[in-house]
Amino acid sequence: MFTYIKAKTIGYGIEAAMKALNEEGIVQERENQDRVDVTKEIQLCLDIEDPTAEPAISRSIVTDLKGLAKYDHEFLDGTGDNDGWEYTYHALYSRFYDQLIGELKRNIHTRRACIALGQGDINFSPDPPCLQLILFNYVNGKLESTIIFRSNDGVKAFPMNIHATEMLHQKVADELGVPVGPLHYIANNFHAYSKDFHTLESYCKVFSTAPEKRRFASMEDLKEFL
Repeated sequence: MFTYIKAKTIGYGIEAAMKALNEEGIVQERENQDRVDVTKEIQLCLDIEDPTAEPAISRSIVTDLKGLAKYDHEFLDGTGDNDGWEYTYHALYSRFYDQLIGELKRNIHTRRACIALGQGDINFSPDPPCLQLILFNYVNGKLESTIIFRSNDGVKAFPMNIHATEMLHQKVADELGVPVGPLHYIANNFHAYSKDFHTLESYCKVFSTAPEKRRFASMEDLKEFL
């Protein structure tokens, strides 16, 4: 069953999702690419009421703000498309980006504003994309975004994934000239690998004990590197 979480901002949502994984996660054996591993996992449905509000950035990321900005540019601008990867998320979704914008401009109330990244045989390749669907809906005068992952590393990937996909949400809203609405982030398998169990526990202790100035960074902080 899905674990449902509603949070005011992305920063708070990240903490709540990681706490749920740590406290409620089921430990079981999984095949992970070239090895068998034990993971802790839940099914996650995370609703962010105002993804533009602060605190927006959790410091529970595997990099610093400069590294987060680099990841944003790779996701939004394709700066990593020619770095030797078999594919990038940007390369997969950007093929259909202009059509997406065109459809939303044709009819802002469309139900067809959807990009499927895992098309064809790629889902059955040795390295299928974790990010599967990006959807947009115009509801109550705002553009909402729904992001669906088939599998999501809740410790090392999630805090960066949710930030970058939200930057795409805001980019689309800006192109359409409409306000940004809620973000709906779904991970069918939201997990921590066994080697990261201790890291997850450590993060959750910080969430419960440290002041917010230690736990979060702001978008203003990030602008220095964008």
